[in-house]
Amino acid sequence: MKKKLSIIIVILLLLYGGYYFGLGLMPATDVGISDFKVSEKQDQITVYTFVLSSVGYTRAVKDVSDDPEKMKLQFYPAFGGINGSIGAKSEFNLPLAPECKEIYVLLYDDYKLLIAKNPTTGEWEMV
Repeated sequence: MKKKLSIIIVILLLLYGGYYFGLGLMPATDVGISDFKVSEKQDQITVYTFVLSSVGYTRAVKDVSDDPEKMKLQFYPAFGGINGSIGAKSEFNLPLAPECKEIYVLLYDDYKLLIAKNPTTGEWEMV
């Protein structure tokens, strides 16, 4: 009886740990960019994010693009479950390659263009 109880407790702890930390390892597909700033040297961009759903926070971002002219940003949710806030932040500083012209964000399982460089003026703007 004691052995069965120990196995059940271990299984419940593993499930709880998977829920508590596992959700923070999957890409978030409901993150938008509310604002951004490009440094004077045009070598770094700071993006400010928000979550489109009613729950959740962002904690990390990763550029998954192989093309230097495009950035494809994939955001990750904070740890702590559905509305967990462990490691949460909404401001991310990213390196910006000189040849980069477009910044995409993963939204609902597809990358959408949100920020682009104006070809005539060279200024960055929201699309």
